[in-house]
Amino acid sequence: MDDEARERLVSDISGHLLDGVSGPVLERALRYWRNVDADLGDRVAKKLDGG
Repeated sequence: MDDEARERLVSDISGHLLDGVSGPVLERALRYWRNVDADLGDRVAKKLDGG
């Protein structure tokens, strides 16, 4: 997956998670994405923190 596609995926994931997901669900989602791909999970977490 190229960086542009990865960034679109990060935006899609974070957009869904920012749409009213509760704290425990958010924690599980971040743990899942970090388990799938550590860099992807870190990017999603950073995006959720406003970065």
